[in-house]
Amino acid sequence: MKFLAAVAAAILATATPALAAASSAPARPEATQRVVLPTDVRPDRYAIRVTPDAAALTFTGHVDIDVTVVRPTSKIVLNAADLTFGTVTLSGVDGAPKIILDDEEQTAAFDFGKTLAPGKHRLSIDYAGKIYQQASGLFALDYEDAAGAKKRALFTQFENSDARRFAPMWDEPGVKAVFSLAIETPEGQMPVSNMPVEEAVTPPGGFTTVYFADSPKMSSYLLFMALGDFERVSQKVAGVDVGVVVRRGDTEKAKYALDAAVKLLPYYDEWFGTPYPLPKLDLVAGPGRSQFFAAMENWGAIFYFDYALLLDPNLSTEADRQNVFITVAHEVAHQWFGNLVTMGWWDDLWLNESFASWMENKATDHFHPEWNVWLLTQAGQQSAMRLDSRAGTHPVIAEIPDVFAAANAFDSITYNKGQAVVRMLETYVGEEAFRAGVRRYIARHAYQNAASDDLWKALDEAAPGKAVADMAHDFLLQPGVPLIQAREAAGGIALTQGRFAADDSQKSPQTWRTPVKVTGHDGKSWQGVVSASSAVTAPVPAPAVVNAGQTSYARTAYAPALWAKLAPRFAALPAADQLGLLYDSRALGEAGVAPMSDFLALARNAPADADPIVVTTLADQLAALDWLYGGRPNQAAFRAFAGSRLAPIAQRLGWDAKAGEADNVAGARRAVLVALGQFGDPAVVAEARRRFADPAALTGAGRRTVLDIVAANADASAWEAIYAQAKASKDITDRGRLFSYLGASRDPALADRALKLALSGEVTSSEAPGIIAAVAGEFPEKAYDFAIANRAKVDELLEPTSRTSYYADLAQGSRDPAMLQKLETLAATVPASARGEVKKAEGAVRYRVGVIAKQVPEMDRWLATGAVRPPAAKPAARAASRPTPPASQRVWGTPGSP
Repeated sequence: MKFLAAVAAAILATATPALAAASSAPARPEATQRVVLPTDVRPDRYAIRVTPDAAALTFTGHVDIDVTVVRPTSKIVLNAADLTFGTVTLSGVDGAPKIILDDEEQTAAFDFGKTLAPGKHRLSIDYAGKIYQQASGLFALDYEDAAGAKKRALFTQFENSDARRFAPMWDEPGVKAVFSLAIETPEGQMPVSNMPVEEAVTPPGGFTTVYFADSPKMSSYLLFMALGDFERVSQKVAGVDVGVVVRRGDTEKAKYALDAAVKLLPYYDEWFGTPYPLPKLDLVAGPGRSQFFAAMENWGAIFYFDYALLLDPNLSTEADRQNVFITVAHEVAHQWFGNLVTMGWWDDLWLNESFASWMENKATDHFHPEWNVWLLTQAGQQSAMRLDSRAGTHPVIAEIPDVFAAANAFDSITYNKGQAVVRMLETYVGEEAFRAGVRRYIARHAYQNAASDDLWKALDEAAPGKAVADMAHDFLLQPGVPLIQAREAAGGIALTQGRFAADDSQKSPQTWRTPVKVTGHDGKSWQGVVSASSAVTAPVPAPAVVNAGQTSYARTAYAPALWAKLAPRFAALPAADQLGLLYDSRALGEAGVAPMSDFLALARNAPADADPIVVTTLADQLAALDWLYGGRPNQAAFRAFAGSRLAPIAQRLGWDAKAGEADNVAGARRAVLVALGQFGDPAVVAEARRRFADPAALTGAGRRTVLDIVAANADASAWEAIYAQAKASKDITDRGRLFSYLGASRDPALADRALKLALSGEVTSSEAPGIIAAVAGEFPEKAYDFAIANRAKVDELLEPTSRTSYYADLAQGSRDPAMLQKLETLAATVPASARGEVKKAEGAVRYRVGVIAKQVPEMDRWLATGAVRPPAAKPAARAASRPTPPASQRVWGTPGSP
């Protein structure tokens, strides 16, 4: 599954870390009260037949389950949710069982009133279920075709625990079985599932029943079906029929994704040392979006929302192109890591998601080195570090007592910290040894379930002497971020290790065996392992970069004397290390470990011609700090400083792409202009409004940039213009994006209009949550209060397992201490196992309030010393025909903080 980031990402930590004492490797958590099904009966094969009634949003089904009774029992217990039951029989047993439903545990027990002897049986069940309008179980997505006709397509989404809404089954990752699916198909509809069609039977006057071939042995959450007015484009590669399934008329938009999949499949065949085992691989596109995920790795039939798979030359940006390739790479990697070998329980979810996240970047870097994808991943790693240094964090491998808690594990820790740790371990072990270990793991556990230690065993065998398991346990079985402290000493750079903490919850002593690379100004490098119990001196002359290349999951704190030598060399450092210094100096400044002036001075001296990803990062970091001001008296002084740094870059990049420029330049241009728009730069806002007046001339990244700025600074007239564009849009992805822009205005009255629109019934159920979330970018309290006041209605728009995280995400960007009490009230309304999401939001709000109280005044003092220098060039040019808007039309604020 490709995870979607939270609505409002939080900023960095605010507490001083303490040195950690030496300790042995942490112990793996034990789930003492894990809620799982009894193991006395095992499913071997499911034969499921469904008849959907898309118009009525219901379906009927029949399933024959070949089971093995392992131990004598009188009951068969499996999972079921929102299903009603008809006839239930068990071969060899007379009479119907008593059916006992447990809605809270989502189980159905069939009590036969007599002991079932061990052996083979067939359990046959007639049942009926509902078709949802959120991405859960069997769900519907509505859209209009090119002629304006209303259409409805059906899809399934089962991870983590919603296959039980499609058919009664053992809905746990550790219970694998073969699946056979048959779909009653109306005329003109194309059915899709994991395997190719085996047979289609059309009785006189009836629907066609399409039978699909048996799947391999797999976990229930990987089962898939879709049904709609589809077309398919395909190509054969490495003996596999690779296709993209789209709504009729969208085949041109699918060709880039098809080309990506055709490249990636043989690459993964070779890298994993195991050929893709299914005869076909479909990438299936669906209109709309979820607040929880972008794509899902169903074996042989990967589901994507349109925006994550399809490209429109008039609407898509360079960043969209990159994201489509990366998302395809992620989901195709899952066909091995997750599908062929599956974690035994959700506490090892990282075995799926961390590796797919790491592999997406490795494959993308192979095919598109010009994108510098490893630099792009640093933003995601920072998101993980922010969460991992404050209250609400959790280990990558965390106790998951039940499926409700499993939903909370799909977060930045699992995805971004996990992939960062995998990259660190590969760098430490070496590429060839690491790949050999992974190949051994895949071959050993194919078509089975595995645990983390199975992987470490294979890697230790492939890299003897490296003690991979011990290092992995340090980073995966305990939360937290190592802090490498560096100072100049006799013989080189002395390194010690502590813990980076944002609050008191993260100050307890802790240690990691952290691989560290140090590179001196003379180009010489040292590599070794640092822990709290093993301080070392790297024989490298100062000034030197610690964690050179930024491949270790750690922060670096330089002693003042060493920083004074290193910071002036910022412009000469590799881009990866420039990013490292920017990210670490801001984080350490907000935590009080170092002065905020360290970051501000780097920002002041950053060259205007830096790598585009460094430029993007600088703009994003300055915009995030601006959010902290929130209308405080000295916000104008900060904006003058930030604008003076970004205006020369905007002048150099301009508004329009230049022939032959790198894709990443477009991202930098957009980041800089949007930040300047946030700061209220009169020229930038005026030029955006001028361009907005001619919507037909806007395409790609330029269009998105203009909309970002105009929407944020919208008055009633601009809001109405965007509203009209949204209603007129014929592209479902663009329509949803335009409706979200209506929630981005910094005018509170327009924010209220957007919230009212979200629940008016005018927008679809997949568009409405995005509008509320967009309002939370500027008005988190307003959006949260509105959603809670209308909770019953909003719940109906959300997947059941993501409701808690949605409300928590709305709140987590808040700067108001009063939000903490609101979140405490929210926590009391959700199951205890789902409260982790609320704790994350509480931690984000609490530390932000602390940073505003302590570090913003420190920035004010630095700015007051005359730190703002005149810009090296004039601000981005505005059109002479459009004067600067009067003050009454300028609206200040921010869309959130990265």
